[in-house]
Amino acid sequence: MLNKYQPGRPDLLINTDWGIPCDGLTTGEAQSRGMLLFHNRWVTKEEKKQLQDERNAYASIRVIGYLLLFICVPVLINIRSIAEGGITHVAFAVFYAFAASVTGSGLIRYARYARYPAILIFLSFFVLPFTPLLEDEKGAPLLFILGMAGLYYFLRKTARKILWLPVGPKPDQQKDRPVGRKIIYGIAIVVGLWAGYFIYDWTQASQMSADVCHRAAPGMPLEEFLSKFSEGDYKIIRRPESVMIVPKRGMGRNHCMVIHDGRIIAGAKPGFMD
Repeated sequence: MLNKYQPGRPDLLINTDWGIPCDGLTTGEAQSRGMLLFHNRWVTKEEKKQLQDERNAYASIRVIGYLLLFICVPVLINIRSIAEGGITHVAFAVFYAFAASVTGSGLIRYARYARYPAILIFLSFFVLPFTPLLEDEKGAPLLFILGMAGLYYFLRKTARKILWLPVGPKPDQQKDRPVGRKIIYGIAIVVGLWAGYFIYDWTQASQMSADVCHRAAPGMPLEEFLSKFSEGDYKIIRRPESVMIVPKRGMGRNHCMVIHDGRIIAGAKPGFMD
């Protein structure tokens, strides 16, 4: 007989003493009752289908947990190249890897607290390729596939039954610190919204600085070029042989360095400040 994955969840058949031991019925008796042998116990066709579905759901959640734990590996391997982007890149990568590790370890134990962070992490797979951290990577299709696969297997009906409380919980289940849960969910929502806005603002700043450099054509008069940028959106820092144009979005960390001879533009290149 299979081990019980969550002994406290008898609403799932696999966590109960399902079926009849193989020596409890003869083969003829079992066949006459339309029963099948499953892990050395006699079960009905419907029970076997349900047991297989629940077993696969538990296995898929566990695989997703190990997948999230694996995120730490590429972060550790590439931490030196990530550091070239500045302290902000390092902080974001470390925080992301830590969140994925905590969520993954929770899913491996089928902990309910890990359900919403897991959804946010798989949704982030559709956003990461458009952030400065991964904008030059060619693995976007793989991230999209992993994101879709993770959400599909995680949000299947049986998987939801495992990680979400069943409908109509018992009275003692309703007293499971509802205020604490609301606070945790509220914090998770606020953090998620803040992270989404930060990523969006960061991406906009990177695109703005790249656009500035693209418009800085060699041979263009410097003053004519600078007149195209409003002080409300950009900060212009003049130097003897260069002008740094900094978008005010993204906390002012992206910039375009325009090289000139005092009158004429000689070239431009984007950069990132920490």
